[in-house]
Amino acid sequence: MLKTSVKKYSIITLSQIIVGIGVGFVVISGMGNDPLGVMVSGISKQTGVSFGTVSNLVALTIVLFMLLFYRKRLSLTTLISALVIGWTVDPVVSLLSGFNVPVIVNNVIYPIVGCLIISIGVGMCLAMNYGAASTDNLILMICDLTNKPYSFACTLCYIVFFAIGFVLKGVWGYVTLLSILLNGRLIDFFTKQFDWLNRWTEA
Repeated sequence: MLKTSVKKYSIITLSQIIVGIGVGFVVISGMGNDPLGVMVSGISKQTGVSFGTVSNLVALTIVLFMLLFYRKRLSLTTLISALVIGWTVDPVVSLLSGFNVPVIVNNVIYPIVGCLIISIGVGMCLAMNYGAASTDNLILMICDLTNKPYSFACTLCYIVFFAIGFVLKGVWGYVTLLSILLNGRLIDFFTKQFDWLNRWTEA
């Protein structure tokens, strides 16, 4: 059991680092964030607090909400995600800002690659079936309460995050709209693809 837990939490930590890397690619492009990133960037812009720090604070706020109203989905994975993603974003943004890349790479390749990386990281985490990140807990709570698939609840949450971020003048663009339309489906896809990794952790 201990061996299984160590394997799963190692993969989960890696998955959250991957998510943070993906967010960093999207942020540095300036072509819009994923919907949660739009809200985080809006709060960051209004408060002057760094994107990564706000990301951590939002994650911890969601954890507090879940503690008060829906503890079923909370686990150590939630705490790991609340800390790891935000701490990963800022270094990635700093690293990428040092590269002088062509406009098409910054405006097209970076954000699309970033969204894909985010979906891979989330899918890897969910495949472990060992808890979820703070935002995914919120989405899974909606799944539980509505009996709808992840893609539906994800799209609903993304629309709410985007609306809040839009009001706060967060950074958004075509990538934001792509995220709303595709991320839930991509995450569903990658969760199934990483089922082999889950079986390995339980071996």
